[in-house]
Amino acid sequence: MARRKRSCLVALFAVVAFAQTLLFYAYLRDDPGNYNGAGANGDQVTYIRLGQDILGGSWQGAGHYMPGEPALVAVGQLLLGDPRLGIAVVQGALYAGLVVVAARLASSMFGGAAASPAAALVALNPSLGYYASQALTELATAALLTGAVGLIGLWGRGRDARTRSLIVAGVLVAGAGYVRSEYLALAAVFGLVVLLTARASAGWPRAFGRAIIFVAIIVAAILPWTLRYSAATGQPALYNVSPISDLVIKGTWYRVFDSATWAELQAIETSPVPRDQAVQQAGRVGPLPDLSARYMEQARGPYDRPLGETLALAAGNVRLTLPQYLVNHLVVAPVLIWIGRTPVRQADAATLSAAVRYGLWAVQLVLLLLALWQAGRALRRQETRVFALAFLALVFFLTTLHVVIAVDERFTVPAVPLAMTFAGGCLARLSPVRVRPWATRDAVVAR
Repeated sequence: MARRKRSCLVALFAVVAFAQTLLFYAYLRDDPGNYNGAGANGDQVTYIRLGQDILGGSWQGAGHYMPGEPALVAVGQLLLGDPRLGIAVVQGALYAGLVVVAARLASSMFGGAAASPAAALVALNPSLGYYASQALTELATAALLTGAVGLIGLWGRGRDARTRSLIVAGVLVAGAGYVRSEYLALAAVFGLVVLLTARASAGWPRAFGRAIIFVAIIVAAILPWTLRYSAATGQPALYNVSPISDLVIKGTWYRVFDSATWAELQAIETSPVPRDQAVQQAGRVGPLPDLSARYMEQARGPYDRPLGETLALAAGNVRLTLPQYLVNHLVVAPVLIWIGRTPVRQADAATLSAAVRYGLWAVQLVLLLLALWQAGRALRRQETRVFALAFLALVFFLTTLHVVIAVDERFTVPAVPLAMTFAGGCLARLSPVRVRPWATRDAVVAR
């Protein structure tokens, strides 16, 4: 009876996740910062256009965009006619499935009592509904990476079909790479997890073999896309223009300006005025106009600079703001990229009270600490060690990457379902009704 009740609760939370996505779609639909107005040059608009390309049977590409999200947009448009509503419905369905997966993982790793808390935390997380409702990559990559980490964790517990689990996990990581290319680096991160884990039980030769299989699957899955670009451009590539230069340089400007100055600079940057005029306008903004002008000179391009020029400009920015840079990137960013999500319309962000904003951040902080606490406990148990290690490796990868470049809380969202799964396990442990983990029927991994 208890198991049936948990199943019904998980199903209910899956429906809540889908409904939350549609509510956010309605809430964000006419936001000037979303699909129109100030967002006319935003990622959502580009993904919609690329989805139209796919439906038309072609791929012209744009900047650094990969085809995964546009493919989902195309599916949504085929189903419903409207690409914006279509992507919300498609990703809402993915979100609902993600709730079920999180519940199954929590039950398998931490006992049946963890299923409902994990499902609730994933389904009620507003950041997931916020991003699922838009033509953005965060929900798709969250689903793929949750599946990959879960399979690696189950592989670490299993006795049979080990290679099969690693192969599917590798395919999911490659799928995340088709959505956002930086996740291809997880081949090395998770490959190291597989290597170290397999070494303890099977020795170095077999461990290397399994790690090589995992990495080779990812390489083989992404190879056709690379070959396509090689044939079209004459050199190996994943996209039309590399974003590395832009990301490195913009990363050095994280929280350099006060909010009013930054808002004015963003308005100038996205305005249609020529580059020289934009730089001139920026030179009259804020308490440090020379610094504002320097930012605009770099923000207005060129987008893909040579590596030497990129590093020289980035080093110059760091020298000019060194104390602030160190505080921002070593103290502030590692925290805010994980707890600083405020899922409201751009039009409403300015009017949001400090109490509400800090309240949202406090809740996210508590849940993150619960997740890390549970991961630490899971490392001490053989049955859950690999699952915890893969999750912490993902957290380390995202933190290391996004405190330097693309410093934005948006880019840690793909790890949120896993964090809520661990937090759900912790809450189940703290509840008055204890179910002994790893010893119930729910904790037996199907082989």
